[in-house]
Amino acid sequence: MTEWLQGAEPLPILDQASVSLAREQVRRLSAQLGLSTTAAESMAVVATELAQNQLVHARQGTFTTHKVERAGVVGVEIVAADRGAGIASPTRALEEHGSTAGGLGSGLAGARRLSDEIDFDVRHGEGTCIRARKWQRPVPWRSEVAIIGRPLANEDVSGDDAAFFRLGETLTLGVADGLGHGPEAREASARAIAVLKESSSSRLEDILRECDAPLFETRGTVMAVARIDPKAQLVEHACVGNVQARLYRPRETQRFASHPGVLGAPKQGRRFRTETFPLQTNDVLVMFSDGLSTKVDISEELLLLWQHPIVIAEHILNRFGQSHDDAIVLVAR
Repeated sequence: MTEWLQGAEPLPILDQASVSLAREQVRRLSAQLGLSTTAAESMAVVATELAQNQLVHARQGTFTTHKVERAGVVGVEIVAADRGAGIASPTRALEEHGSTAGGLGSGLAGARRLSDEIDFDVRHGEGTCIRARKWQRPVPWRSEVAIIGRPLANEDVSGDDAAFFRLGETLTLGVADGLGHGPEAREASARAIAVLKESSSSRLEDILRECDAPLFETRGTVMAVARIDPKAQLVEHACVGNVQARLYRPRETQRFASHPGVLGAPKQGRRFRTETFPLQTNDVLVMFSDGLSTKVDISEELLLLWQHPIVIAEHILNRFGQSHDDAIVLVAR
């Protein structure tokens, strides 16, 4: 929850009065930032649906709003996070057009439609975080991310973790897989993600290097980090261990390299290398832990490549996930 809220002051969603406060919070910030009345009311509906979802499906949650900016354009971002069971099927939720009980008639599909962009982070058994954005005017490029993960059967916590951070024009992403399963593996992967958060503007090889020392007293983790720069039309990648990363476009796949090793292992003088590849509009970046088969390939699934990242991520997890391990998938476009 701390990772999802990123230091923001949360509004607890506990009852219908909380939902009303969330709605008014969005209206107030939208007015301050100069969004149109139509845009502000659209986001008020989004706030209502996301907060209402928390009450219905997780019994409670946290909600916050803040200003975002891209290419000189300001906007409003809603963050709705909860400790529920995680959305069982995000794809199905986006296809259902009815409102949750007490909502305004749009449901999660409507929240997506009324937002300019929406990100999902769904952890089965741990919770859900949704980020919805509305811009004051059109931005030069869209940016949406989705994470979906599940623990090994009979484990309460997954040893895999992932996160993404927007800074200026760039998007930095990471997937970490703690060795083994359960809480001790998660401690290792979570520490790596914490380093990523603190160093998200650093060079990718430096992020990996900075992970080593904080992980010495843990089981260790393997990790891949990537950075998307849509303005420069480039994607960078660096990896230690068997976390996979691939860039998909219709009938094409770019596979990124990985260096052997484990972050936190007592080995001196490890060398890291960053790869850089050109980025095309609508390219899909996929990163995943070894809880999925290395045979992951969606380059021929042309209709899927146009879907929202959460639809792509759920499809990959369901089709290629392996039952004997934790699994996590991150998709960005």
